[in-house]
Amino acid sequence: MSAQPPPPPPADSGPPPEMAVAELLHGYVTTQLIYVAARLALADALRDGPLGADDLARAVGADPAALRRVMRGLVALGLFAADAEGRYTPTRLGACLRSDAWVPLRDMVLYSGDLAYRAYGELLHAVRTGETAFEHRFGLGLFDYLAADADIGGHFDAFMTVLAGVIAAAVLDTYDFAAARTVVDVGGGRGTFLAMLLDAHPHLTGVLFDAPPVVAGAERHLADAGVRDRCALVAGDFFAAVPAGGDVYVLSRIIHDWDDARAVCILENCRRAMPPAGRLILVETLLPERVAPEGALPTVIREDLAMLAMTGGRERTETEYRALLAAAGFAPPRVLQTAAPLPGLGGWAIIEATAGPA
Repeated sequence: MSAQPPPPPPADSGPPPEMAVAELLHGYVTTQLIYVAARLALADALRDGPLGADDLARAVGADPAALRRVMRGLVALGLFAADAEGRYTPTRLGACLRSDAWVPLRDMVLYSGDLAYRAYGELLHAVRTGETAFEHRFGLGLFDYLAADADIGGHFDAFMTVLAGVIAAAVLDTYDFAAARTVVDVGGGRGTFLAMLLDAHPHLTGVLFDAPPVVAGAERHLADAGVRDRCALVAGDFFAAVPAGGDVYVLSRIIHDWDDARAVCILENCRRAMPPAGRLILVETLLPERVAPEGALPTVIREDLAMLAMTGGRERTETEYRALLAAAGFAPPRVLQTAAPLPGLGGWAIIEATAGPA
């Protein structure tokens, strides 16, 4: 006898669960609508005033009939508005996609709706094999791909630079660097975090350490920030060694990019470079020890899935970071939490550790 389907829910119990699941399932449509809006620079094209579908299509190089259908979806999402004559204008949300918006959200959309979107199509492979979805899809690691593709790599770097500034501001509001002398920013990218730190603490000197192409691109950024004369630029590979000479080593959102074995390797190299009284500071997002149903993905869980799909790394709980640090020879850490920089966006954990006994 075949199993019978469950009975429908009572009429007064709200929308049926099937509808809720279907709504979640069609998130890919929303992602691609926003991506198309960003790729065509629709908000930029409407900067000088409203346009109808025909004029807008000519401005952005699109088919008018197809664009009209896409705009219908974007209006329904609340990113654009249409007047009685069918002319479109960006809403407050849609204006965030302008190329001159103060937060380069368009850069994040272009990365997410293109490269990340394609990699997530291989998430099932990652779950079945433990391999990285991105590498399976593209044949090389994310950071190697970004270094080789100037367009998407530029969009990724632009957004990460702004994010680094947001994180740095949160850390500076929470952590006291008064006793530090020389800060080594390991994997510091263009130097946004280090530049803000040196600007806030004139007594500090800094070392920016990253891969050779990244360090080369940081020179002008640090000069524009007015801190180049207090900052050494060192190129290298943090899986091999990190520069000695600092009394504070900062790794801001670095360890989450890597699996446990490679994370421990980076941490061990930092420990070898540190003086006995040196401090290691990790800035990371902490996974909760237990997850409660929320009806939406919390930011840290979404980021953890991004690590699974894109880099092979992972977000971790405080317990897991303590285990990593212990494996690398560090004493039990002190953990501080920054304030959330924006409503709906959680803060970051500052994990401070000193070298354990030899």
